[in-house]
Amino acid sequence: MAALCVHSLCSYVCKATVKTTSLEIPEVLSLKIKELLNDTYKEGPFSLYVKPEDVAVKSIALVGCPESFFVTRYNGNYSWPVTSPASETEVSCRKNPLQFAQRSCEISVELEQAFWKKPNATKCKLLEKLPNNILDLQDIKLTEENAQDVVQHILYLLPDARLHAEELEIIASKISDIVELADVSVTLAESVLAILDYILLQEIEDENFRKITNSILKMTEEMGYKVTYTERNMSVITTSLALLVLRPDPGLFRGLAFGIASYNRGVDLKISVQENPFRKALASVFLPKSLKNFLGIEYSDPDKRSKIQFKFFGTTSLFLDDSLTMERLNTYVVSASIENASIQNLNEPVTVTLHHIDQNRGNAAVHCVFWDFGKNNGLGGWNTSGCEMEYTDMNYTICFCNHLTHFGVLLDLARTEIDVTHDHILTLISYAGCGASSLFLGITLLTYLTLEKVRRDNPSKILLNLCAALLMLNIVFLTNSWLTSFNQTGLCITVAMLLHYFLLAAFTWMCLESVHFYLALVKVFNVYVPKYILKCCIAGWGIPAIVITLVLIINKDFYGNGSLSKSHPYSNFCWIQDNTVFYISVVAYFFLIFLMNTAMFITVLLQIHSVKTRTQKTSRFWKRGALQDLKSAFSLMFLLGLTWGFAFFAWGAVRIFFLYLFSIFNTLQGFFIFVFHCLMKDEVVKQCRVHFCWGRFRLSSYSDWSRSGATAGSTPKHLNHRSPSQALWSIHSNGTSSTFNADLLPMTSPDTNFKIGKKNCVHCVDYNGYVPQ
Repeated sequence: MAALCVHSLCSYVCKATVKTTSLEIPEVLSLKIKELLNDTYKEGPFSLYVKPEDVAVKSIALVGCPESFFVTRYNGNYSWPVTSPASETEVSCRKNPLQFAQRSCEISVELEQAFWKKPNATKCKLLEKLPNNILDLQDIKLTEENAQDVVQHILYLLPDARLHAEELEIIASKISDIVELADVSVTLAESVLAILDYILLQEIEDENFRKITNSILKMTEEMGYKVTYTERNMSVITTSLALLVLRPDPGLFRGLAFGIASYNRGVDLKISVQENPFRKALASVFLPKSLKNFLGIEYSDPDKRSKIQFKFFGTTSLFLDDSLTMERLNTYVVSASIENASIQNLNEPVTVTLHHIDQNRGNAAVHCVFWDFGKNNGLGGWNTSGCEMEYTDMNYTICFCNHLTHFGVLLDLARTEIDVTHDHILTLISYAGCGASSLFLGITLLTYLTLEKVRRDNPSKILLNLCAALLMLNIVFLTNSWLTSFNQTGLCITVAMLLHYFLLAAFTWMCLESVHFYLALVKVFNVYVPKYILKCCIAGWGIPAIVITLVLIINKDFYGNGSLSKSHPYSNFCWIQDNTVFYISVVAYFFLIFLMNTAMFITVLLQIHSVKTRTQKTSRFWKRGALQDLKSAFSLMFLLGLTWGFAFFAWGAVRIFFLYLFSIFNTLQGFFIFVFHCLMKDEVVKQCRVHFCWGRFRLSSYSDWSRSGATAGSTPKHLNHRSPSQALWSIHSNGTSSTFNADLLPMTSPDTNFKIGKKNCVHCVDYNGYVPQ
């Protein structure tokens, strides 16, 4: 058939042979044939309108197919009698005479003469009996006459086979022999795919199986192009595999989509083909119209044009990649190829849509990949080159690729969701912990804001800001799911942005706490920072605001609700949707603060230990000192947010354990701050007893001065400077008044403080907030 197309309107020249038996004269018979052909013929999106005046009929004289002898090794010898054109003849099978071998006498349209087609002896049994185990099939030579029998015999032996390395190699060898045959029937292709289907469903995870992965993929593709069929399309479908081969008309090619309409792990596999991309499919590949240049548009003969082949693999066992450590294949695999063409570097990408096997509830990173035959020393593996993710959500991912091959989607295990049970437990812990922290953070803020004496120093002011950031973080977190349920895009973006902001603000104030400790306990002398608290507030609230502003300027859609799941309540959540933004603006941001706070934590503890070593004369109270050190370490750890570092250890076998530690300690951070900085801090307890207690629990306003023998109006005494070290530790640094009790550092008083921000006030002593100028 030849075609001439102008402005998308095509006229075809078709040639066909019609066999008729009639007593009519040739002229009358020609008119009847024209009338019978007068119709519109449709196949899919294509249609052909035939008018009588466009049909030319001529009579040809054909000679039937002559007598023929067919000699075979496995089925015996057969004699085929003279047969008229367009007819079929039968002869009895040698091994089982009740069945028949068939052979057709066809007509060549181009040559206008009859010819014999190859015999079909599939119903005839082999003269030689095949062995009863796969290993003994190694010596059986596979030919066109016994190929179907050997394949069927392998299918018969598979249930009892162990499928170890030798058996798998023999099966692969026989499939390779089939591919080498000149022609492969649809029946033979179905049997071969049935073998592969059975093997793949066994989920074999063996190194020897990995060695034949590439050969299986290449052989199935080559076999698909060799299958002989008479229709426009050919498809073979098993329980978990699908193969579709078609030869479209390049002149009418506007794009082609192959999709899996339904599939459920070895059940109900259905395929579909259409011109436009699929809106809903388990897996689909859309080929752009630019690929028509690879279909042999220059050929007028359809048989010379290239075929398109699609394949679907409903199991992942064939695509194991040992090089993957933190990723796994989370979709089934779909492939597309064009016969005798290497498709690469396309300007118009191929669209691949793949449904996730396991829902991506945690918005984990996904990677669009293709199977690279040369990776892992020729064993094959997944490669991201030439493929990029266009869209992803909880259920599916859309990829754009500039080449044709086998496609899949890898799930990044670094941010994958855990199972449902642990998810529910961790969610309950998170909500309960955040609720408790919100309560105690509110009490802490109220206490410090009410009691003027406990908030006048710099550490207390920094603590107030940290508590405010943590309180707002907990409130936004607790209300996130409820606000998300309104399904308002703008509201969701706002909630996600606020959650991001207060999280960064909390991290920043933790960092400022560590900086203050360093200045107060390590530097101590000659430290003057004008407008110290104002600068801390600008940094603590301003730096997170800058980060959030940059994210919004780049793309506000980085925030949103990426997934919904009734079984996972935490998944209904407004948060950062882009993994790059998450890793840069959250993980990297905290990692830098974590490193800095850890260094400060160690430095402060070493400083405390150094002072105690120099000043403590005896070891009779070593147990008490050890407990004090432990208390101060825990206090610092929660104040500096070091427990957030548990997230960096949530990997591999201990992942669940550290996730529980992370959830418990971090959601209760506000509670621990209340314990260490309200309940266990002497100055706060005293002030609460003065202002909030009655009866015998009430403390006189002046009773806390009885230890020093001073009154509210007394003036500070001069210090006796016996040595620099004694001068340094005979007074209490302002940096610790909000963190440590007086007994944490020896020879210190809770009421004596260095003042950061007081210029040239190295030896200033503060009694109840009075600072001599």
